[in-house]
Amino acid sequence: MDFYKLFIDGEFVEARKGDSFTTYDPGTQQPLASVAQAGSQDVEAAIASARLAFDQGPWRKMKPEERAAKIYDFADQIVKVSGRIAMVESMDAGHVINLSKFWGTNGANLLRNLGQYAANQFPWEEEIPYSGNVGAPGRDFIRREALGVCVGIVPWNFPAMMAFWKIAHSIIMGNSIVLKPATQTPLTALIIAEAAQAAGIPRGVVNVVTGRGGEVGNLLCTHKDVDKISFTGSTSVGTNIMKMAADTAKRVTLELGGKSANIILDDANLDVAVDGAVFGTFLHQGQMCESGTRVLVPTRLYDEFMDKMKARTEKLRVGYQLSPDSHQGPLVSAKQLETVDGYVQLGRKEGAEVVTGGQRVEVPGFDQGFFYAPTVFGEVKNEMRIAQEEIFGPVVSVIKYDDEEEAVAIANDSIYGLGGGVFSSSNDRAERIAREMKTGTVWINNYHAFGDFCPFGGYKQSGFGREMGESGLSEFVQVKRLHVSSYAAVGASTAMSILSDDKKTPYVQYKSPTNIISGPGSLPAIYKEIVKLGCKRALILTDEGVRATGLPDRVKSALVDFCVGIYDKIEQDSSLETVDAATEYARSLGADAIVTVGGGSVIDTGKAVCVTLKNGGKCNEYIAMARLQEPQTPHISVPTTSGTGSEVTNVSVIKNKAVGRKVYILDPNIIPNAAILDPQFTVGLPHHMTVTTAMDAMTHSIEALTSTRSQPICDGQALQAIRLIGENLPKVVAEPANQEARGNLQLAATMAGWAFTVAQVGMAHAMAHTLGATHDLPHGLACGIMLPKVMRFNVKEAADKLVLAAQALGVNTAGMSNEEAALAAADAVEDLMKQVDHPLSLGPLGIPEENLQNLAMHAMGDAAMMFNARPVKSPEEVLAVYKQAF
Repeated sequence: MDFYKLFIDGEFVEARKGDSFTTYDPGTQQPLASVAQAGSQDVEAAIASARLAFDQGPWRKMKPEERAAKIYDFADQIVKVSGRIAMVESMDAGHVINLSKFWGTNGANLLRNLGQYAANQFPWEEEIPYSGNVGAPGRDFIRREALGVCVGIVPWNFPAMMAFWKIAHSIIMGNSIVLKPATQTPLTALIIAEAAQAAGIPRGVVNVVTGRGGEVGNLLCTHKDVDKISFTGSTSVGTNIMKMAADTAKRVTLELGGKSANIILDDANLDVAVDGAVFGTFLHQGQMCESGTRVLVPTRLYDEFMDKMKARTEKLRVGYQLSPDSHQGPLVSAKQLETVDGYVQLGRKEGAEVVTGGQRVEVPGFDQGFFYAPTVFGEVKNEMRIAQEEIFGPVVSVIKYDDEEEAVAIANDSIYGLGGGVFSSSNDRAERIAREMKTGTVWINNYHAFGDFCPFGGYKQSGFGREMGESGLSEFVQVKRLHVSSYAAVGASTAMSILSDDKKTPYVQYKSPTNIISGPGSLPAIYKEIVKLGCKRALILTDEGVRATGLPDRVKSALVDFCVGIYDKIEQDSSLETVDAATEYARSLGADAIVTVGGGSVIDTGKAVCVTLKNGGKCNEYIAMARLQEPQTPHISVPTTSGTGSEVTNVSVIKNKAVGRKVYILDPNIIPNAAILDPQFTVGLPHHMTVTTAMDAMTHSIEALTSTRSQPICDGQALQAIRLIGENLPKVVAEPANQEARGNLQLAATMAGWAFTVAQVGMAHAMAHTLGATHDLPHGLACGIMLPKVMRFNVKEAADKLVLAAQALGVNTAGMSNEEAALAAADAVEDLMKQVDHPLSLGPLGIPEENLQNLAMHAMGDAAMMFNARPVKSPEEVLAVYKQAF
C-alpha cells in the first residue's frame, strides 16, 4: 500500500509526530493508501514556509509573464501525470473513470489559461481616466498586488479539480498557498504537489497538509500569518470559517451548498430537457454542490415528463467506478450512503412519491461498495425537506408549477443560490427567466458547463466571492490606488485650501478568411495577393527538402522585392522550439507577412508564427482554443503536397517535446488569408509523399464526414474530396506529370480542410498524432494506416455516412445493408492504398509492439478523440485498433 507524505517547503516529509491515516476505495471498502496525518507542528511549518516564500522568495517579485512561464511548466507536468490522477481520483473519490480521465487535462488547461490571462490581460495596472475628484488633478491608477499567504480547503467530492482551482488562483497571482484536502480524499492533491515540485515552482509557494479538519483546518483559519481563506464545502462549515477568520480580518471566499432549480419551460424539447435533468442531477452520483436537484416542470407536461425521466434514469448503469461502462459509481463513504438513504426515507414520510430508485444497489463482485440507485421523487412540494436541504447524492425532486412567475418564485424559495438551469426553445424566454433567478450561475439548455474564464460562485447561503476568470483572480489580489499630482506646488489642490487662507489654485487643466487561387501557373497571383494584404516584407517559411527543389526560390521570384528572406529550418512534426526560432528570425527581418511553401508541418508552423509575431512572446503562451480576438499576421500558403487542408483550416498542430504530445492553437483567426494551389508545385513530389499526403486528405474527409459535429455543408465538401482522391490518386501514381490530376488532389485536400474545420476529425487522427509525437511517424502515413481500421471500429455508429463514402469511392452498394456497405468503404480505402503502394501496417515501419499500450494511453487524451463517431470508452479499445494496425 502506497504511503503519501505531507508537502512542506518544497519537500515531501512525514508528520512530525509520525501519525498517519488510511484512505479507502468506496467501491470496495479496501484500503487504498496510507497518508501522513499533520498535527499543529506541521501546520505551523507549512504556514511558516508559505510566509517566508511570499515575503522573501522570488515568486511574488516575478513579473506576471515570468510566473506564467513556470505555470506552463507546471501544466506540462500535470499532463505527464494525468493518467495517474485519473486512476487515483477514481479509486479515492469514487469518480467513474469516464469522468476522472478529464481532470488532468482540465487542470493543465486551467493553469495555462489563467496563467496566460494573468500575464497578458489581467489589469495589474489600470488607468482611472476620471477619479471623481476634480479638485485634485493628476494621474490616478490602480495597482493590483498579491495578497500573501492563502489557505485552500478542498471538499471530498472533486478533490483534484478543487485543488487545481485553489492552487491556480493563488499562485498565478503571486501568492503562496497551504492546501488542505479532505481527509476522505487527499491523494490527488499530493500528486499535484509532485507536479509542482517537478516543474520547479519555488519552495514554499505550494504546501499540502493532510489531516483532520478539527485540528488542521481550525489552525489554518485562525493563524495570524494567513491572509486569505478559500473554502469549498458545506454551508455550516463555511459559516464557522467566517467566524474564525473574523478575529484577524482575513479575506474569505466561500463556495458552499446548493439546492439548485432546473426549470423546464413548456416550449422545451422534452427529450433534451430530460437529458439535461438527468445529467444535471446524477453526474458523479449527485455529489455536486450546484446539481439541479429541484426540477420544475409545467403541470400540464408533468406526466409525460415523469414517464420520460423515469425511463431515462433507469438506463443509468451503477457500477464499479473503474469500469468504463459505469455511469455512476459509489458514494464516497458509508456515512454519505446513510445520509442519502435517510433523506429518501424522509421523502417517503413527507408524502413524496419514489418514481424510481430509492434503495442501495448491489454491484456483483463489489458487495461492500457504497452504491445507491439514482432516485427520482415525484409529487414533491417545495416546502418539503427533500426540496430544501442539500442531500448530496443521486436524488432529484420534481416539482410542478403553473406559470413562469410561479416557477421563478419556487426557484428562488431556497436559502441557497449556487446554480440553476432553464430549458426552452426560446432564448428570449429562457434568458428572461434566468435574469430573475437569484443564483450565481444559470445554464440555458445545458448543465454543469464550466469554463476557465467564466466566474463561478453563489448567492445567499451558497457563499460569496468568485472563482475562475478575471473575477476569480481578482479575489486573490489587493487593490491599491495611486495618485500622482499634476502640479507639485502650494495650492495645487483645492482641498488643501481648506487649511489655508489663500484659496487661489494656480493650476488650470483643460481637456480638449481564405482566397483560393487554383490551376497550373497560378503562382504569379501571389504578387497581387501580398499587395491586397497591405504587406511589403514577406518571409517565406519552408523545410530543407522543399528548399532543395528550388520551389521557394520560385515563390521569392514571384514576390519580387516584397520578399525579405527564406527560412528553411522547419522539421517534420514542427515543435514549439521551431516556431519560436522562426518567429525570432521573422522579427529580426521586420517581416509583416508570412508565406509558407511546403506541407502540413510548414503551414502549421506558419500559422503559429503569425500568432507569436503579432502578439509577442513564445508559442507555448498561445496553445489554446478560440482565445485570439482579432486577425493575426497575414499569411499566404503555397502547398507542395497532394493534401493537407491546413491551408484553409483553423488549427495549428505543434509538437511539445517536453511532454511528448501534440498541442494545438485552434482559432478562426489563424486561417491563412490566401492559398495558391499550383499543381506545378507537386509534380516533382516523391511517390511516398504523394500517396501519404493524399491519404492524409482522405482521412480528413472521412473523419469529417463521420464526426459527431458533421453537417450537410461539410458533408458535401468531404464527399467530393473523397471522390476526387479516389479517382485522381491512382492517375497521379501512374502518371506523375499529370497536372490536372494533381490539381484535383490539391482541390480535394482544400475541400477536406474546409470540411474538418467545421466538423473536426476523430480517432484516426488522435492515434496518428500519438504516433507522430512518440515515434516521429509522418502524419499522413500514420493517418492512412489507421483510417480503415478506425472506419471498421466506427461502423455501427457511422454506417449511414460510411455508405456515402463507399459510393463516393465507386462501390456499388446496391443490395447491401448499411453495415455491409460501411465495411465495404473501409475495404475500398485499403484497396486504394494497395493500388498506390501505401503501407498498411505499423510493424514493418519499426513501431515496437511493446509500445502499443503506451500509445493507446496517450491517444485517449488527444483532443481529436472527442469528436469520434463511436465514443471511445477505454485505452483497451484504442489498443485493440493499434493491434489491428500492427
